[in-house]
Amino acid sequence: MIQATKLETIGALLRTLDLHSPGEEEHAQRVAVYSVAVAERFSFSDAELKDICYAALLHDIGKIEVDRDLLVRLGSVSQEELEKLRQHAACGERILQSLTWLAGALPMVRHHHERWDGKGYPERLSDVGIPLGARIIGVSEAFDMVTFGSAWREPSGRDAGRTMLSEQAGTQFDPEVVRVFLDVEPLVQPVGLP
Repeated sequence: MIQATKLETIGALLRTLDLHSPGEEEHAQRVAVYSVAVAERFSFSDAELKDICYAALLHDIGKIEVDRDLLVRLGSVSQEELEKLRQHAACGERILQSLTWLAGALPMVRHHHERWDGKGYPERLSDVGIPLGARIIGVSEAFDMVTFGSAWREPSGRDAGRTMLSEQAGTQFDPEVVRVFLDVEPLVQPVGLP
């Protein structure tokens, strides 16, 4: 009963986000499928795997606080607009804070845009200073964005996604997470995979 209520809550949040920014619900579901498949190759407990799933589903919930016109616009954005968009990770953490059962997911929501080389956001964490779950979600999200596209980019397909991850391993992404992702990805079949 409690688990069903949690999933219903997550579903309602995702549908709300999808109304604000179409396509976000399917994106979140694919990121969750990839993230859990990768995380299962690491030494996470069942409770930690559940937190990773919740965080992956809700990683972009903070976009609710971003101007809708910015989220759905094709093309380039100004530096000021980019800074507003980058606030979504910290906003997501703030939105979810009152749901105590998501406490384990909050650091992953906040840090899924940190980079292995320390050039990410919101705190410029680097290397193993980034929570492993956040590193996994970051790789999964980037692959999904390249593969399926977004408001700002046309879809490029799986091969382009795999190439991007390989090229960015050790700079943007944890190289071990990328290695595991590339091993697991062909076995995973999220909804809508081209």
